[in-house]
Amino acid sequence: MAAAVGLVLISACGDVGGGSSEGAATAAARVKGGMEGLQAGAKVGTPQVVAMTAAFRFEPAQVTVPRGTAVLWRNDASAAHTVTADPARAGTAANVKLPSGVEPFDSGSLGPGESFTRQLTVAGEYRYVCRIHEASGMVGTVTVE
Repeated sequence: MAAAVGLVLISACGDVGGGSSEGAATAAARVKGGMEGLQAGAKVGTPQVVAMTAAFRFEPAQVTVPRGTAVLWRNDASAAHTVTADPARAGTAANVKLPSGVEPFDSGSLGPGESFTRQLTVAGEYRYVCRIHEASGMVGTVTVE
């Protein structure tokens, strides 16, 4: 809606003083580009929430986000959970994978209602586990583009 209003205003201003429609088209293209940039920034600035459930699952189990997105893991269960992206701390090291150069991380034990946030700035695949429930299949993946 705001983009449409902005385009109408710019189009109207482009004709003031005998300006050409070419100037209005250029201004409209700038507004469109600016709005796309704002929308992309809002997407990156909004944390991606991954719930840790009573069924010993990360929901969603797989998610793709833009580079720079903060991921917030929230414990919605009555049991403690972890977010562990450290192969040395996982029950099965192959369940954890990080892009080259990314330091391993571990939330520690998160009680009911607690959360852990990590900003993911390196593109690639982040596979992680709940150390407590890994044997029950509590594994997840975030792909950063």
